Amino acid sequence: MKKIAILLMFAMVLPLGISAAKKEKVKYSTYKNCYIYGQSNRNSNKKGSAVSLTSGMTYSLADALDRAGARDIDMMLYFGKANKGKEKVFHLFAPNDPTIVIDWEKDGGTAPYCKFEGKSDDPDAYFALKNWKLRNATKLEKVTGVDFDNATDETLENLELADSYIASNVKVGDVIAFQLAESNAKAGKKGLIKITAIENDEEKPDKAGEGQYQRMIFTIKIQK
Repeated sequence: MKKIAILLMFAMVLPLGISAAKKEKVKYSTYKNCYIYGQSNRNSNKKGSAVSLTSGMTYSLADALDRAGARDIDMMLYFGKANKGKEKVFHLFAPNDPTIVIDWEKDGGTAPYCKFEGKSDDPDAYFALKNWKLRNATKLEKVTGVDFDNATDETLENLELADSYIASNVKVGDVIAFQLAESNAKAGKKGLIKITAIENDEEKPDKAGEGQYQRMIFTIKIQK
């Protein structure tokens, strides 16, 4: 009789446990130790300054077309003066900003976009950012008061982003909210980025401390 009673008890508890597990199922993906380099490595196959926020993968401008496809590139990194700022700082920006008319003139054009041409000896290379047939207008905005580490499905769903396509003066510890462009395969998905480190390129010790050669390390949380 005791064995029967125990079996009946497990039979009653088990469905409750399954039900609770279903309710707690996470509806977002997390990508840790993602990285993105400054513009001096924009065409380096081993490095690159273009990122897919749906996978956390980094690509050079050439690989963005040859391997990933421009539809998957959501964010890029630039160090310098941009967005009407007077200081050289890090900027995370979308491949396209529909709120402005971009001047692609390499010298004196709209930064950061004009800084992402092709190789220096072939500025009109097919993989120059201005020549992409599709450029995602990812919304990007620095936010405060958001606890990234404890962010939940509800946190991501309730993010409200302005028509901002660049996050400027980005530093370690900053949290950036984003929303994928309509042209992305996962259009409209929202998420958060937390900057965890800014590191030098160990292959170029003579460029230590120079932002355009450095890499930014971050973690992504994005809706499934």
